[in-house]
Amino acid sequence: MGKKGGGRVRVKQVGGSKMPANPLADLAIPPEDMIHLPTKPDSNSGVLVWPMGETFTMTYKNFSAIYPNYLDSNKTVKLGRRIASKDALPEPTIQDIHEALISLNIRHAIQPYKGYSRDASSRWDNPGRVLVDLEGAVESGVMEMKTDGAFDLDDDIPEMEDSDDKPENKENKKGEGRGKKQLLRQLAQIIRDLPNRQKRLEEKIKMLEEEKLKVVKTEKVATKTGGSSGGGGNRKKKGKKKK
Repeated sequence: MGKKGGGRVRVKQVGGSKMPANPLADLAIPPEDMIHLPTKPDSNSGVLVWPMGETFTMTYKNFSAIYPNYLDSNKTVKLGRRIASKDALPEPTIQDIHEALISLNIRHAIQPYKGYSRDASSRWDNPGRVLVDLEGAVESGVMEMKTDGAFDLDDDIPEMEDSDDKPENKENKKGEGRGKKQLLRQLAQIIRDLPNRQKRLEEKIKMLEEEKLKVVKTEKVATKTGGSSGGGGNRKKKGKKKK
């Protein structure tokens, strides 16, 4: 009740000082059942350098980038494939490119969280890129320089499927490997025979076969259950006959 005093009203609180209960408290999700999404890693983090002895000394900002899409036969030219599909191979990874570059003794750096801008799906299915030291590729004899000392990158010129059938390409077949595309062809050729890649593909095929078997078993069980439950649908109900 309020009391008047000097023209003012004083309100007296009735009951305890506890806050009222939250009516939605029972609907709240317990902390242990909440879904916590992982934070998106920085695309520039997690860089791996080869040789590992140059981890703190290598400057790879000016290296040339190679994305798995460049070698992927499942990708179109618009999605980033840089060599003919007959020279490419399905689903190469940055790990495959890394092992192939080691076999060629070419310095490189791996950025596992980078994504290819032309293919959004590759950022989830097959992320990462490899920064390659083209000078090391020249020293290894995989690439050649132009007469003016520049690298023949030909990055912006897509390779057509019938480009190897042209007469000028047949004449220059021995020297067709100038530029970055020859390095990509060389990498694709090496990756095909990598033991780790073959093992990974075998495990993937085995996993797909097991999933198919599970689907078939599930369908069979569902068919049997549906047949048994619907068997008595045509039975007549028993009841007293009307007089």
